[in-house]
Amino acid sequence: MPVCPVESWFNGGVLVHGAFVPPRAALDELDQAVRAVRRVPEAVAVPSRRFGLKRAERGAPDAVEPMLDRTPVDGLRLPITRFGNLTRDDVHNITAAIASEAARWTRPTLSFAGGTALEFPGDPCVWAKLDGDLRALTEVARGVPQCVEPLGFFVDRRLFRPMMAIAAVTEGTVAADLEAVVDALDAFRGHTWTLDSVVLTYESFVAGRAETVELERIPIG
Repeated sequence: MPVCPVESWFNGGVLVHGAFVPPRAALDELDQAVRAVRRVPEAVAVPSRRFGLKRAERGAPDAVEPMLDRTPVDGLRLPITRFGNLTRDDVHNITAAIASEAARWTRPTLSFAGGTALEFPGDPCVWAKLDGDLRALTEVARGVPQCVEPLGFFVDRRLFRPMMAIAAVTEGTVAADLEAVVDALDAFRGHTWTLDSVVLTYESFVAGRAETVELERIPIG
């Protein structure tokens, strides 16, 4: 994830998000587990009781679309909330407010373990679940919006979930694809890691492509 210090940030406002960013080693490990999954041959695809997607028919040609649209490792993160359109001064103030509280929060020890998909109506995602000190993680996630309320920022507290979207379905995704990936995630147990910061980011568009830029990394504990 590119880093853009606030001091060099442009004067106009941008849409700022708060997120947790797991260590790169943990993300690479998870990404490799997902990449290892191969599409089930359509001749033996079976109906799904977990996912309401179409069944691949026996003898059907390979789908043109990939089985899933994977999120690049650099884009993997756990959203906490959206702060809205902020100026440079807003970012300074929010950073200071969060930092003053974050020093007292407990750093959660976590790992990736398990998975799911299409969790709620309209959800197109495959999710990697988190295991470990989820209570401490949730307390931090709830604490971030509370920190900024005295500044007049009343943000959505419902965005955070203790799982990370790692891919999305495509037009070519069939139920057997999702079952294969979720089964692989259910069997996956990543190494433990410690969450040590809250990250403020914004989306930059370069040549028509969205790129997440890191503004601030606020230490926890």
